[in-house]
Amino acid sequence: MLIVDGHCDTIQKALDKNINLENETLSFNLKQAREKAPILQMMAAFINPSYEKSFQRACDIIQHFERQLKKYPKELIQVKETEDILRVEQEKKIGCLLTIENGRAIEDKLENVDYFYNKGVKVMSITWNEDNLLGCGALTKQDNGLTQLGKAYIQKLEEKKMIVDVSHSSQKTFWDTMKIKEGPVVATHSCCYSLCQHPRNLKDEQIKQIAKNDGMIGICYCTNFLSETGKASTKEIAKHIAYIANLVGIDYVGVGSDFDGLGEKEIPTDLKNIGQIDNLVQELRNIGFHENEIEKIMGRNWLRVLEKFI
Repeated sequence: MLIVDGHCDTIQKALDKNINLENETLSFNLKQAREKAPILQMMAAFINPSYEKSFQRACDIIQHFERQLKKYPKELIQVKETEDILRVEQEKKIGCLLTIENGRAIEDKLENVDYFYNKGVKVMSITWNEDNLLGCGALTKQDNGLTQLGKAYIQKLEEKKMIVDVSHSSQKTFWDTMKIKEGPVVATHSCCYSLCQHPRNLKDEQIKQIAKNDGMIGICYCTNFLSETGKASTKEIAKHIAYIANLVGIDYVGVGSDFDGLGEKEIPTDLKNIGQIDNLVQELRNIGFHENEIEKIMGRNWLRVLEKFI
């Protein structure tokens, strides 16, 4: 079974700890991933707002990613086009697709989108939790939506045929984006507000709009998004997956783990790393999903969207 995961923060964590992707302190690590291949892992350059030089921070993370490609040439494939996905599947390799989490990475220069595009970045989000120069984040105190630069940014991504990620966006930023964006948008790592009323989660009307635009939602493993108790396992992940499948259909939901972006208390009890991914697959079986549906959830749905852009 091909596994496609919409989001992790592994490269940033590896850079900050000065370690390689094989290191087993990482939730997504090559030692465990090899046993689960083929895998296509979408890897984010996450820009924490604490970094004033946002563009340089993104470049530093991408450079560490490129070092990993050189260190593990026999097992890592950077996914830039459809042929790369075919190689990942046929050769049972680990594919990595670069993304940007937090559009402040461009600073105030739209031409920086071109730089990231040329580096192989295929997905870019608008905000993180806070407001930035593009728009308002999920934890905003005054939701003004997209700025003028933010609207130009969405149009720029459209021109470059790059995927817009609405995870972490505020309500108005989301809806402003949907007015501009004609094709699919994705929420790489988000959960369902109806099951857990956290401001990071998607409301039903947002889920319906993403499906209407033929997009995708990757369910995040963060326990605070999965359950209002802050405690969760694969049972809660499966509940959020089932909720979207029942609301809009099986084709619009997958996984977006947020591996290596979660605190110790935010990690599900039985899915702490890629080596435990079979626990989620089994839970999906337990609640009644058929094998062809599980293949869609665990990877094929993401491919449907990615293949329209790469």
